[in-house]
Amino acid sequence: MKDIDANPLVERTFTWPGTSSPVALRQVLYSVGGCGLFTREGRPSRVLLTPEARQFLDTGDVAYLMAVFHAHVRFFGEMLASVGEGLTHDDLNHIAVDTYGLRWKSLDQVRRRVYWMRGTGMLEYWSNGKIALTEGGRTLLHGLSLVSPSDLEAQRQASSLAAELPEPPHLLAERLSQVTEAELRARKRVLGYIAGGANMENLSRLVDAAAAGLSRSEFIAFAAGTFNVNKTSAEQSLSTLQGLDLLTQVGPDQFAATPLAAEWLQSGEVVDVIRHLHLNLALLGEALDALESESDSGTLTRLLAERFPTYGLTRKDVTARVALLVEAGLAERVGNVTRHTALGATLVGSLPLQERGDTHRDSTPSGAGAATTEADQSLSLPQRLAAEVVSSSKDSANYQRFERALADAFRYLAMDVEVHSGPAKTDLVITLWLSPTSRRRIAVEAKTDGAGLVTDQDVRFMRLSEHRARHHADDTVLIGPDFDTRVFREAGKEKVAVLTAKQLAAAVVRHSVTPLYPNELVDLLLSGRTDALERTWSETERRTEAQALVVNAMWKSANDPVDIEFGGGALDVRDIWRETKSSLETPLDKMEIEEALAFLSNPCVAGVAKRGGDHAITAPPELIASRLRSLASAIERTVSAAPRRDDPAATPATPSGSAQDDSPTPAQPSNAVEPAHVRAWAQAEGRPVNARGRLPESLIRDYKRAHGLPID
Repeated sequence: MKDIDANPLVERTFTWPGTSSPVALRQVLYSVGGCGLFTREGRPSRVLLTPEARQFLDTGDVAYLMAVFHAHVRFFGEMLASVGEGLTHDDLNHIAVDTYGLRWKSLDQVRRRVYWMRGTGMLEYWSNGKIALTEGGRTLLHGLSLVSPSDLEAQRQASSLAAELPEPPHLLAERLSQVTEAELRARKRVLGYIAGGANMENLSRLVDAAAAGLSRSEFIAFAAGTFNVNKTSAEQSLSTLQGLDLLTQVGPDQFAATPLAAEWLQSGEVVDVIRHLHLNLALLGEALDALESESDSGTLTRLLAERFPTYGLTRKDVTARVALLVEAGLAERVGNVTRHTALGATLVGSLPLQERGDTHRDSTPSGAGAATTEADQSLSLPQRLAAEVVSSSKDSANYQRFERALADAFRYLAMDVEVHSGPAKTDLVITLWLSPTSRRRIAVEAKTDGAGLVTDQDVRFMRLSEHRARHHADDTVLIGPDFDTRVFREAGKEKVAVLTAKQLAAAVVRHSVTPLYPNELVDLLLSGRTDALERTWSETERRTEAQALVVNAMWKSANDPVDIEFGGGALDVRDIWRETKSSLETPLDKMEIEEALAFLSNPCVAGVAKRGGDHAITAPPELIASRLRSLASAIERTVSAAPRRDDPAATPATPSGSAQDDSPTPAQPSNAVEPAHVRAWAQAEGRPVNARGRLPESLIRDYKRAHGLPID
């Protein structure tokens, strides 16, 4: 806090007392989160101390500091009150989960809170593993206002009460009654950037300012001055409001509120804002509908992906929607989960909702000659594959239909499929090409159930190992509509992976947007490896998003008269970070931007050119995308000339059990760097670097110095 008080700039390094290695200050700020001690403002970004932080610096009162934390962090003072005569970390975690609804899957969050309390003398750790209150902790408790479990239960029960819903204005009511399924499907996926943040107050201020008519320059000046953002960000807000049908162009360079937006400005009802946004923002009302049961953001994201596989909403997309619903009083946070309120439940019943994608094929007859429904025709191939996997998993009268659906899904994921079926045989065997010398064979056991739940009575685990040996497979995966807890327990003992039909369907749809390679997808089919797959998918999606954000930022700069006058429309890494930081919950870091620039600068793409220490885009984004598509087409055209993956002559045999080495990679020294990161940084800086081989020590030292890493 003293360091920040002396120098409030965020874009710098910070060195912890007692250490010699500087770290990025923004990483420090991210780690402390919203603890009530810091606020951010301005450009360049600055961090300021709150009045509470200054009071602590002036007094040194650690009890006051803990009270500030309690006001901003869940289960802080409540944990202190729960300790009683002494509890273990595990005991406290059970209370957090069972009593306060915090869905923690490890002891990490409890340990962090205990460390803070121990460091300030409020708790002490005994040799028997229990945490106990100190006298200081007891004194602090007397001054805290705590959330009681009964309050949380009352919140849950309140959502079952009836609520009176205000009637929508005339034009809005007419639009809601006439919206079609096709229009609902065509809604925007991304909310977009709103100056000051996407909340009701900022939306109302921006639309109200433009209601009577403003020129582009007047709107940009208003947004930039009101919310302290740059002109490019203000112009992004204008595009977002147009995309949400809140503003419309009424002249050569004039904008005004749309008739629907003018109506809800007049009504003053926040529910009307949500009604309007629901017509233009994909799955807003559908997310409210899904909050019928308590969900955290991760669970809600997965649920929406299963119901509406077309969109591929990210967790950030879903979090933004939930924030709007909570602010409007249509949803509420109870502990670490969210559910709709009584008002939200009433509103859902009055909104036109998009047809769910997981119901398209439930009543469709099976077999190759089955008629194709109108809903099927509107779906893409991966969506149809995903819907068939889910639907056929419950068709217990036709188990072969499920096997065919699984075979089609695995082929779409670029896996070789052998269909066996029959007595004493597994249903499918899939082979994943991992490298020129490595394959992995996985036996697939498919189980259907009309009620949608496979029990341990339906699975003979002893036979799974026999099937695996018979087909020379390395692993076994069990797939069905869903499984009871005993199946998961037995599968864990036998090291059998368990996969639900919905999980596989979601993977197919996600793969259609962000394809993974077989050596990455193998984690989907191995016991205990799904967390690794999620990390891989998230990292790949983030790299893709980084490329898009960097291109967009550079294209805007290349068409901004002010940027062109002062910088020739070129940006350096820091400029790109500033332009993109508001687009993501966790802004891109320097390394991610450098990797994106290195890729775009590759001669095959040539979308970015180096200009001294800056970078400039060389073509419109549409042409860069076209060049990448042409590269993809060239690769695809050569596939017919290449050996097939399932051609025995082109596939060297791999002994069972040796297809992939699952042993952990030896950990690198803490001061080691990834050569790929060094090369990406060097290319972004315009420095010569060899494509392979050993990197010069001088280059590694410069890289470490630029990134605040310790130098040997």
